Amino acid sequence: MTVVPPRIGSDYLSGLKGRRISVSGRLIDDPATEPGFARMAAHLADYIDECRTCPELADTDGTPLAYGLAADGEQLARRGRAFAETARRSGGLMGRSPDFLATVLTGWRAGAEHFGDAADRVIAYWEHARTANLVLTHAISDPPADRHLASAGPVQAVRAVRETPDGLVVRGAKMLATLAPFADDLLVYPFRQLRPEEADQALCFAVPCDAPGLTLHCRPPLGVGDAGVKPLAERFDEMDAVCVFDDVVVPWDRVFIDRDVERANTLRAGTGMTAYAWHQSATRAWVKAEFVFEIAQACAAAAGRTAQPTVREQLGELAGIVETFRALVHSAESGHRTDSRGQVIPDPVPLAAAGMLNAQLYSRAVELLQLVVSSGLVMHPVPADVQAGSPAHEFFDTYFAGADTDGTGHGALLRVAADLALDRFGGRQVLYERVFLGPPNVFRGVFYDHYLAQRSSAMLPRILDRP
Repeated sequence: MTVVPPRIGSDYLSGLKGRRISVSGRLIDDPATEPGFARMAAHLADYIDECRTCPELADTDGTPLAYGLAADGEQLARRGRAFAETARRSGGLMGRSPDFLATVLTGWRAGAEHFGDAADRVIAYWEHARTANLVLTHAISDPPADRHLASAGPVQAVRAVRETPDGLVVRGAKMLATLAPFADDLLVYPFRQLRPEEADQALCFAVPCDAPGLTLHCRPPLGVGDAGVKPLAERFDEMDAVCVFDDVVVPWDRVFIDRDVERANTLRAGTGMTAYAWHQSATRAWVKAEFVFEIAQACAAAAGRTAQPTVREQLGELAGIVETFRALVHSAESGHRTDSRGQVIPDPVPLAAAGMLNAQLYSRAVELLQLVVSSGLVMHPVPADVQAGSPAHEFFDTYFAGADTDGTGHGALLRVAADLALDRFGGRQVLYERVFLGPPNVFRGVFYDHYLAQRSSAMLPRILDRP
C-alpha cells in the first residue's frame, strides 16, 4: 500500500468528486459545492489544514494525535486534549469528527495480532490513514430485515459473494453511516454477534467511498434554506447514509477479517478498541455539554434572567452535567494503565460510565436549555428581520435588545439555541446521543458487567464480620 503525505484542505475537497450519492431522489455531483453539504465539507477541509500547523491537533509531521499510540500517561493526556480541541471546533456536535474513527483504527493497530494473517494489512492501512490524515467513517449496522424482522427473503446485509484476483466481492447494505458523503474511506465490520451460518457476513474491511458499485443513499440535509436561520445545521450537519454495495471489489490489502465468525465476534475485546474510541466519545460528550451550557448562559444573560432563582437552578444543574463528564474523562486519564499489548490506555470504567450517562444526560441538558430560553426558542428574529429596510427591523432591534447585546446579537443567540433545542437538527442530536452505544437499557447491563469485572470492594464482608 502506497503511503501518501498529508494533504491540504483543497486536495481533500477535490477528492470528494466522483462518488455516487443519492439524496432527495437525485444524484449529486460534488458534496463540496452542493447546498446543505458544502459547509460541512469546508469545515473538514479546514480541519485538515489546521492539522498541518496546530500542535494541539497533530504532531510536527502533521499526523493527527488521534492516530497516536501512547507509551505513557502524558502521551495519553495529550491525545485527550486533541480530542477536546477537535470537539470544540464544532461544539461537540460532530459525532463522526475524523478523530473518532482514527481511534478505532488505532485500536486495531494496537491489537493487530487479533487479525491473524491480516495483521500486516491492518498496520499498513493504519500507517496510510495516519500519514495521509484520511477522513474515515464506518457502517456497522445491518438493515432491519436482518437484525429484527427475521425475514424469510434474501439476506440484505453486506456479505461476501465471491473472490477475484483483485479482491473480495461484497454485496448488500450497511447503515447508518454518519459522515459517509464526506469520508475518504468507509470501514465496515459487524455490530451484532453473528451465528456460525452467517460466516459470509463475518467481514472487516476498508473501502474508498468512491468505489465502483457503492451508492450512498442520504437523508435530506437539515441546514438548507435562508442563510443564518439554522446556524448549526448549516455548518455541522454530518449527514447520514445507507451504504449499498452492488458487487463492490474490496482490494485484498484492505480486507482485515474474511468470513471468520470468531474473529468478527471478538473484534472489540480482541483488539481493545473500545478504550480508544470511548476516550474520544467521552471527551466529546464533555465538550458538547459545555457548549449547551454556554448557549444557555449566554441567552439567560442577554435576557437579564441570570438573577432569577429558577434560572440559576437550571444553569447550576447544567454546570453539574458538564463537570460530571469532565471528571469522568480526567479520572480515566489519571487512572491509565498498561494493557497486555504494552500500550497505555485510559481506565475504561469511567469512560463506559460517561457513555452510559450521556444517553440520559444530554437529553436532560437540552431540556434545561429549553427551560432557560423558553419562548425565545419559538419567537425570535431571523436574519431577514434585522436587515436595514426590513419592516420588522426597528421593532425587533428594540424588543430583543438584551442586557448586554442589541436585538441583532440576541436574535443570533436565540437562533443557535432554537437550532439545538427545538429543530430537527437538535432532535437528531438527542437521538444520536441516546443510541450512540446501542440500546441504552442494553448498555446499562453491559456496564454493570464491566464494572463488576474491573472494580472490587471489601467493605461489606468487613462490616458483616464485625458485630
